[in-house]
Amino acid sequence: MNVETAYRWRKQLFWGLALIAVGSAVLLERAGMLELDINWPQIWRYWPWLLVLSGITKIIPPTSPRYLLNGLWEIFFAGWWYVSFNHIWGWGFGETWPALLVAWGVGLLLRPLLDNIFASIKEQA
Repeated sequence: MNVETAYRWRKQLFWGLALIAVGSAVLLERAGMLELDINWPQIWRYWPWLLVLSGITKIIPPTSPRYLLNGLWEIFFAGWWYVSFNHIWGWGFGETWPALLVAWGVGLLLRPLLDNIFASIKEQA
């Protein structure tokens, strides 16, 4: 199975199961079979966790340098957004935006390194 097929399969499996779980929970709650005390404005604060889960599906092998870096970027961005939005450690967007520049620079440095590592692994196989 090539990397593209594996990634597409993982992505569809994950999001399909997530939609089934959320849809089933909401249907059971609407039917009165399940009592969910959900404060939607409050739960919205946790949307970055969706990016974390999406990033994890990209870094699970088999992967490529592009998917690995994209997954790591999504996980970092979700963490940055969560910290900035919720003012964790007293940090807001104004204090933390330089972290995005640092992460971008790290990604630019890692890309050629990961390309070489993945190429050497393919040669050994």
